[in-house]
Formats: sequence, structure tokens, C-alpha cells
Amino acid sequence: MAGKTTERRGKNKDPKAGGSEIAEPLGAFTLPDSLPCSEVEFPILIRKKKIVDWKAILEEANQHIQEIEEFNESKKEPVPKSPFLKTECDYIENEVFVHLIPALEEALNKAKTWEALQRQKCFFNGIDHIVQVSLKNLFFPRLLPRKLQPMLRTYL
Repeated sequence: MAGKTTERRGKNKDPKAGGSEIAEPLGAFTLPDSLPCSEVEFPILIRKKKIVDWKAILEEANQHIQEIEEFNESKKEPVPKSPFLKTECDYIENEVFVHLIPALEEALNKAKTWEALQRQKCFFNGIDHIVQVSLKNLFFPRLLPRKLQPMLRTYL
């Protein structure tokens, strides 16, 4: 067994030779003989209860949302409305409902006099009455001056 040799030349087996340098500083440190816990002042962590002000948080959030909406509105280009009658809703409100609502009210009053709401079969026809009233109001409005009404009747 000639090939089995260990090469331990670099390691020293003497524990006192290598550890003497570290042991000297540790040997010089000693604890005091008496140190009661009452004399030691430990730092005290003071915790303050956090009071949450939800109103302020909500106001800040609403303000932030409002700023975002204002920014978005400032970036949008205004949509030009059509020059004749702005939009469809304006046309319906200003041109149709002005004549239709009074006709519907008059038709309901007439239906009450005929008791059409209580009986299933009745001589009163509500749609015909609405058409009749709306056409009468369109072609012969009450707001025209008396001088123009005969001319309008002859024209129609």
C-alpha cells in the first residue's frame, strides 16, 4: 500500500498554537458582579394610536377624481351640434311634445267623460281624438292674432 499517504503538512494539530490570539481579548472581558434589572433602562417604544380621518381621505380621493375628470374634459373636443335643430332630443322636446302632451291630456279628460276607462266597450276612440286635437292645434293655434286666423283658414 504504497500509494496511500495523507498530505497533512499544512494543518497544525496543536489547539493552543492557533487559538491563543483569539482567547486573549475574550479573557480580558468580564461581566460586572451585580447588575440588577431595575437599574437597566430599556428603551420604551411609545405607540400612538392612529386615528383615521375617513372624511379627509374621501375628500382627497374625490378631489383627485375631479381633477382627472376635469383633465379629461379639457382634452375632449366639443362636438358641434347640427345647425338647424341641435339634436334629436331637442327636436322631440321642442316640436313634438309641445303638441302631443296637451292632446293626450285632452284625450284623457274626454275618456273620463265617456267613462272609457271603466267600460271595456265604448264609442270613444282615443287615437282619433288625439289626432283631431293635435291637427286642430297645429293648423289653428290659439296664439295667432285674430287678423291672421281667417287668412290661414282660407289658405288651408
